[in-house]
Amino acid sequence: MKGEGKMAKYHRIIIDGVPYYREYSYGLDGYGEMLSEDELVQMLLEEVIDEEIEINEREIEAALRRIADRDDRNLLQSYIRYLERISRE
Repeated sequence: MKGEGKMAKYHRIIIDGVPYYREYSYGLDGYGEMLSEDELVQMLLEEVIDEEIEINEREIEAALRRIADRDDRNLLQSYIRYLERISRE
């Protein structure tokens, strides 16, 4: 599974005021390739993000309107409001 194992350590190297990053292996006493900050952030995000969840409020609202049973619709709307509240905590 992604995200398991020991996180790599990096050294920041500033060249003419521009930060770059290189993975440093203490065991091998050596460096990996030079990365820009954007490249490092993208690589780290790919390592730690386990799942992407996309929420489209318009599609959810449209789906709720298609539920014929009023009690079911109200139940789901209440649950969605609950989820919205806890997501902001």
